[in-house]
Amino acid sequence: MYRLLPALSLLIATLVLSGCQPSTSTTRFNRFFDPKPLRVGMTLDAPPLTYKKESNAAGLEMKFASGLAHFVERRLEVVAVSRDNMATALLNRQVDILMTGLSVADARRQNLLTADPYLLSGQIALMRLDGYALYGTGSQHLVDQNVRLGVVKDSNGDTLVKKLGARGKIVHFASATEAADALIAGHIDVFLSDLPTSTYYAAQYIDKGLTPGSTLLTKEPLAWAVHPQNDKLLAAANNYLASLEQSGELQKILEQEIPFYRNTVYSLKQ
Repeated sequence: MYRLLPALSLLIATLVLSGCQPSTSTTRFNRFFDPKPLRVGMTLDAPPLTYKKESNAAGLEMKFASGLAHFVERRLEVVAVSRDNMATALLNRQVDILMTGLSVADARRQNLLTADPYLLSGQIALMRLDGYALYGTGSQHLVDQNVRLGVVKDSNGDTLVKKLGARGKIVHFASATEAADALIAGHIDVFLSDLPTSTYYAAQYIDKGLTPGSTLLTKEPLAWAVHPQNDKLLAAANNYLASLEQSGELQKILEQEIPFYRNTVYSLKQ
């Protein structure tokens, strides 16, 4: 038994000394004690931000989630949540953080605490190329009586057309995919949706002549949400985002994951 004392003393000394090195102490400690996983709630329903690809979570938020888990040195666990129940899942601590294309306004309406925004989003028009001159640079002609506007029912685009006082026909769809199909088929002239969604479908159907507008019709910052009492994770999320901004990596990630983002009016460089 006495032969074990030197080895045990060495182990204790190693753990104590590692505490003097902030950059590596957590990593060394985690070799002996596996921390709780970082449970990230995602709706997986809004490409290119969050969606399923071959049964796996994918998109911009998945890239951020992987980066945050590495930053806090915790194993990543993606938890699928619904739009209707995601706030409840967070408030009941079934997940640690929501990373799912959530606007700051929507989060605050549900009494959630948000990190700093990572993207200034908003509603933009998606149209066929021959309609860009009329509908792509502002809302002036979106209210014309002969314009057929498509929106997803109860979405922010739906709210926008009401605020604009649109006089033309308004067509409600159950999903963005249905709206994009209707636009391609010529059943509507414009589809109003958020920036990531509109640019995603423009890229998917660029061969069909779809193009996104170049003007944000609303401003909707997107951010991650944490439990109102989880100040520690909030600080970690903000520090992670700040590190991406300072290194220039945030711009690169947004350019990689959001079509048409690079060197446009949406880009952080502008």
